[in-house]
Amino acid sequence: MENHFDKKNGSGEENRWYSSVPAGRNERVPRVIAGVYEIDRKIGSGGGGIVYLGRHLRLEKPVVLKADKRTLAAKPEALRREVDMLKGLSHTYIPQVYDFVEQNGVVYTVMDYIEGESLDKLLARGELPSQPEVIRWAGQLLKALIYLHGQPPHGILHGDIKPANIMLRPNGDICLIDYNIALALGEDGAVQVGGSRGYASPEHYGSEFADGQMAGLAATESIPETELVEETVQMEPAEDTVWMDPDSMSDDTELMVRTSGTVSNASSGSQSTGGRKLVKLDVRSDIYSLGATLYHLLSGRRPAPSAAEVEPLSADECSPAVARIIEKAMAPDPAMRYQSAEEMFSAFCQLYRQDRRSIRRRRRELAAACTLTLLFLAGGAVAFTGLKQMEQRQNALALAEYSANQLEEGNISGAVRTALKAIPKTRSIFQAPVTAQARKALTDALGVYDLSDGFQALDTIELPSAPFSLEFSPSGSRFAAVYAGEVSVFDSESRTKLAALPISASAFSDCLFISDSRILYAGADGVSVYDLDEKRTVWTGAAATKLALSGDGAVAAAADLRGDQAVFYRVSDGEKLGERSFNGKELSAPVNDIFADPGNSVFALNDDGSLLAVSFSDGGLMIFDADSPDDDLIMYDQSSYTRFDGGFCGRYFAFAANKSDQSLFGLIDTVDAVYVGGLESRDNFYLEADKRGIFLSNGNLLVSFSPDTLEETELAFTEGVTITGFSVGEDYVMVSADDNSFRFFNSAAGQMSSVVCEEPCDFVKISGDFALAGNRSQPSVRLLKRKNREGVQLMSYDARYAHDEARISQDGKTAMLFDYESFRIYDMDGNEKADVQLPDPESIYDQQFQKTEDGSWLEVIWYDGTVRCYSAEDGSVMSEEKKDPPQKDLYEEFFTDRYRITSPLHGAPEVYDLETGKKLAVLETEDYLTYVTDTEEGLLTEYVTAEGKRYGLLLDENFEAVASLPELCDIQGKTAVFDDKSGNLRQCRLYSLQELIALGEAYTQSSEKEE
Repeated sequence: MENHFDKKNGSGEENRWYSSVPAGRNERVPRVIAGVYEIDRKIGSGGGGIVYLGRHLRLEKPVVLKADKRTLAAKPEALRREVDMLKGLSHTYIPQVYDFVEQNGVVYTVMDYIEGESLDKLLARGELPSQPEVIRWAGQLLKALIYLHGQPPHGILHGDIKPANIMLRPNGDICLIDYNIALALGEDGAVQVGGSRGYASPEHYGSEFADGQMAGLAATESIPETELVEETVQMEPAEDTVWMDPDSMSDDTELMVRTSGTVSNASSGSQSTGGRKLVKLDVRSDIYSLGATLYHLLSGRRPAPSAAEVEPLSADECSPAVARIIEKAMAPDPAMRYQSAEEMFSAFCQLYRQDRRSIRRRRRELAAACTLTLLFLAGGAVAFTGLKQMEQRQNALALAEYSANQLEEGNISGAVRTALKAIPKTRSIFQAPVTAQARKALTDALGVYDLSDGFQALDTIELPSAPFSLEFSPSGSRFAAVYAGEVSVFDSESRTKLAALPISASAFSDCLFISDSRILYAGADGVSVYDLDEKRTVWTGAAATKLALSGDGAVAAAADLRGDQAVFYRVSDGEKLGERSFNGKELSAPVNDIFADPGNSVFALNDDGSLLAVSFSDGGLMIFDADSPDDDLIMYDQSSYTRFDGGFCGRYFAFAANKSDQSLFGLIDTVDAVYVGGLESRDNFYLEADKRGIFLSNGNLLVSFSPDTLEETELAFTEGVTITGFSVGEDYVMVSADDNSFRFFNSAAGQMSSVVCEEPCDFVKISGDFALAGNRSQPSVRLLKRKNREGVQLMSYDARYAHDEARISQDGKTAMLFDYESFRIYDMDGNEKADVQLPDPESIYDQQFQKTEDGSWLEVIWYDGTVRCYSAEDGSVMSEEKKDPPQKDLYEEFFTDRYRITSPLHGAPEVYDLETGKKLAVLETEDYLTYVTDTEEGLLTEYVTAEGKRYGLLLDENFEAVASLPELCDIQGKTAVFDDKSGNLRQCRLYSLQELIALGEAYTQSSEKEE
């Protein structure tokens, strides 16, 4: 086949990372490590070296590079063993280690960039977290230690747990960092570890306790000046171990200690060397450091360097039960500490039962009732009650804010649970009332007033590490997430994990659904088919990473990333059907393939599995004939293109080729071996092609492309932002954009919703009623579900009718849709009853829909003073009169049975008591107040934004918002009415606090069963 495109191989690509800087200019030249990672700036230093923020040049993914100060010439294999060991780790609360590279004698470890700030910065600002936050973080840290200490063959010790090595992520979770000083707990031999003053266990200083006394390891030797330099690290241990006196260390000193001997989780061990005892480190040393870190977080002060001199935590700093846990973790004698992270984690899990304050609560309440008179006489009760309520109120405010953050991240179950924690379970004089923020957090998390169409967040699925790829089953009922070393399959509805299968050690390892019940994946033992219902492996083939399924699902193609051929299998039983050589070409992959899969290559089968399209590392793109090599098609033998997308649609093969300054879309007729046509652009093309059709995005437009007629049909348009990815479902389209958002579009290409994330959306998937969103940096994915609107529909109207407001008549028989130009009346079956054009619309001052026991009407006021009332039943004019012309300042007043609310055009609305005239509150909002209604659940205020969007706020007795009601248009008794402006009026009753709590508890119980 003729090559229609440029065959330039790009071998002369300019090295853009090293450029000359004129003398005298103080500019920092970007540095590139191993031709893959660009260093941006220094962000800190740890026990083993300097830490830099960088990025992977091709994947555009932020990374952290730690430059190790240990001398590479000494034992490079030791560092490589350490990093190779860490590369196999994958856990939610530790960073993923990706790579180990060397340049100019410096060793760099490449790992996840963890967004957020370290806890030592929090402490430096004097910001102490609440006890519930510390307990939650302790649980996460202990889960990380349980994972590390349990690694084969003997576990991994962190060795330097402290606030500076704990990152607080934006979502409130933590991450335990700095793994260049983590060490394997070997059976014998010397190991080396760092520790920090105040957080290091007595063993770190070379000290052991016998009968409660510090035994034999004082600092009797002077320390050479070279060993006191900041973060000094030796690769080769010295002949003699140097012990550092804790009292002689500054706050910033880090000590390096060599230990040796058999590690045990059960008892302390030591041995004599040159007249000294060497005290061995084990998992209990990490437990001490964790206890010291929690001590600092709760008290605000660093623990004393000597374990025997640590002051106990006071009752003002934490509860006695928590203090006891930390005291045990920091016991000077390791034998008196928790003997494992599991044991300490269990203590926190049992905290509520063990807390004497909780056990004695009822007893104290009874005693308080008996002594209430004395307390009041002394004036102590008032002060005590006020302080307790203030503490509870502050805690509730923090929990409500955290719930809102979880909701924004898509963690619905977490948001509901956290909001419930902010609401007291019991009522007493010592218990603060439920805060408006807590009630609003619960209402928002449950989403009871969001009646819009489309997809809403169902939950956030936590993964051990950031995903490499996501896939849905054909119906969307199940999905798979591929991450480091594993693929997990989940039930979409229940969010339960159905399977966790070991996968080949490559970020490029594929997983594809054959059906809802079977998956094809690049298993650790070879390409495999697994039956999710029967929970068994159906068959296993040769080692592979890249996989493809034919359109009819009968044939699979597999290729190993480092291999030079593809193998074809029959999907039903794994019988090998044949193989095709790549003729010496290599698949497109980086040297380090455990980092991430950029999804920039083609490996695709046609409908019956007879043709396989493959892109290669040299920019080549070919279609291999499974049976006849003479019929192979070559689009590019080699080229300078760095990214390819492609797939088959019937007889056609569609592809997109992208490089820095040019993008192409091409269409090939594989039967006639003819190039049908194509497009060029400076913006990247993104393409999907399968038996459903060809889908192509360029810039801010996504279209479906007919290969037969070359006609385009618009599927999505993202004004002002560029599409970076998409997924096409049966009825809806999901796209990601370069403003970190993902968006949903309906079958008419109308945007239904948009969600902005903190990170770019590298993955968007949609299938059936479910959707997924995720990125390559966060160990979680958002799961969304299409909303079921059965039972909430009030009536339907012509969606083409433009209007500002919608109101229901007092008798509930008609609905009026109106703006300043016209109004239309429908009965509740959706039949149009009247369509009226208003005269002289440009002179209309205001409109108000009025309801009384006598009826309903639209009152229209013109600037000349004319007031005309239109019947809500048939649109006829009920009355017309001429009054004084209204003021042009748009000042309005609203009245309820209890309040008068003033609403100036350029000022906040104010609430006054209707009887006394006393000013009660100022309503804080920048939007324009349109209606006010008094309900049993509170004052319901309705607003319109500058963009014309309408919403409501439900206010409590203190005029604080307890619920937000998007698209609210009316209220009928205890029922709110919503207008989506797309042809639907929907209704929902107003929920009481007790009903919301019941809904929240039912939701959490359901999600706990699913988990």
